[in-house]
Amino acid sequence: MQTILKPDNKIVIMIDFRENNCSVKDYLEDLGAIVKLISLKVGDFICSDRVCVERKTGDDFVSSIIDGRIFRQAEELKNNFSKPVMIIEGNNLRENMNDNAIKAALASIVLDYDIPVIMTRHEEETAKMIFWLAKREQMTSKRGIVIRGKKKPKELKDLQERVVSGLPGVSVVLSKRILERFKTIKDFANANESKISEVKGIGRVLAKKLHKILNEGYGDNT
Repeated sequence: MQTILKPDNKIVIMIDFRENNCSVKDYLEDLGAIVKLISLKVGDFICSDRVCVERKTGDDFVSSIIDGRIFRQAEELKNNFSKPVMIIEGNNLRENMNDNAIKAALASIVLDYDIPVIMTRHEEETAKMIFWLAKREQMTSKRGIVIRGKKKPKELKDLQERVVSGLPGVSVVLSKRILERFKTIKDFANANESKISEVKGIGRVLAKKLHKILNEGYGDNT
């Protein structure tokens, strides 16, 4: 944890250096903020000792649902900041993923991790939102800036979930249900179609497909 000294009557925002390739930084500076680029372990924009913003473009949000990264990032945000915020930028979410999958992920972020989600249309609107979060914290609430960032090491269950969610038709949420039902990947692989279809969200068609993938010999159909 590192406390940052800042000039009086100035808004200071710490930005992860990977955000330097977008225009949010420039817009923040146009708004009068002092921007400091550093390497952040958690989040993209630190606005105070308790507010950190994770910024996602529409495409990045979708890909982070697919690979399960979004839930790990949400957990890290919640573990390090008492009032984390997620901003999703752009209007192309539903062009790239099933609407129900997106809504399920958003519901999980809001309800399971208690992280508010703010939708913005473009980089300028994102910058304005971050600026006002920082201004409210630093000027109105008189809070300082603290750099926090401790990533949780990958646990065995995270690796198991990743293995199962790598199967066709299996989301991160579904992989958790599978492992909760069968406990081990080995028991899941040894289950028959009927047992697999007992998992909520797996119909007979997907159960048959998964059973075939897990049990048919490599190259049998070539």
